[in-house]
Amino acid sequence: MILILSDERDLSTTQVIEWLEFLNRKWIRINQEDKVKIEFCGKEIIFKLNNIVFNFSDVTSFWYRRGYINLQNDTTGIRPFDEFQNEELKIIMQFIYYKLDDKHHLNSIKNANVNKLIVTSMARDCNINTPEDYIFSNKEGLEQVINSKNTYITKSISGDSIREFEDFIAFNYTSEFTNDWLIPDSFSPSLVQNQIIKKYELRIFYLAGEFYTMAIFSQKDNQTSVDFRNYNNHKPNRRVPYKLPLEIEEKLDVLMKKMDLNSGSIDMIVTPENEYVFLEINPVGQFGMTSFPCNYNIEKRIADYLSYEN
Repeated sequence: MILILSDERDLSTTQVIEWLEFLNRKWIRINQEDKVKIEFCGKEIIFKLNNIVFNFSDVTSFWYRRGYINLQNDTTGIRPFDEFQNEELKIIMQFIYYKLDDKHHLNSIKNANVNKLIVTSMARDCNINTPEDYIFSNKEGLEQVINSKNTYITKSISGDSIREFEDFIAFNYTSEFTNDWLIPDSFSPSLVQNQIIKKYELRIFYLAGEFYTMAIFSQKDNQTSVDFRNYNNHKPNRRVPYKLPLEIEEKLDVLMKKMDLNSGSIDMIVTPENEYVFLEINPVGQFGMTSFPCNYNIEKRIADYLSYEN
């Protein structure tokens, strides 16, 4: 049986499940919104959710897509006892995630959120070109850099691009520094990078050593030239299948294995001089945007991978 951990809004999970149905594979999907009860019987763990009951020993393959197991816990109403019980259950959940990683699996909760600064440093160790990283929290140091002849951009350090408020949603796009910015004397630590001029950019989906790459021609549209996520719905960027040079694939494969990732979305830029520059990795990034325009059928390939049998 294939166990999938996701969230209820993730369409890609549903599309992979459609292929599992076609392949006649048994599966169970746990969304982070689901309330899960767990019972323990010696060495067996019994999961109960939405009138579904299954044993941990029945799981042959695991896909960590997103989210977490929302474990429900009976409380006593006595704070010290409840705090102790929560600590006990936290240890148990760590053990469950550890045992899931022992099974045939695609990604893991332990490396779902990667540190962008660490990943960039690791990429350099793999001889992969990257932008230069600077972190500033004061105006004086920042101005010494951005007043040079080069151009610079700023982006979130965490990679979290969406903030939800009560009445609206804010998106953190990559932005180019301009002379009309009013910069305070001090501010929250912020990431600054030298701007890489694009010939085009690449969105790469990595799956167990295989690369599915799409070129995005975003540089000729002012709305998307700095950050293609600032979509132009009236005139979308051209997106086409792309074959990475073998040397770049080999370096990226080393990086993914170094990070203990067997799946994830990789962003790169190709410069006018045909240099490949690494930007970031998102282990739980969307792959439908690469799969459909390029006819890669990644959803089927994931279903095939999860259907592995000893």
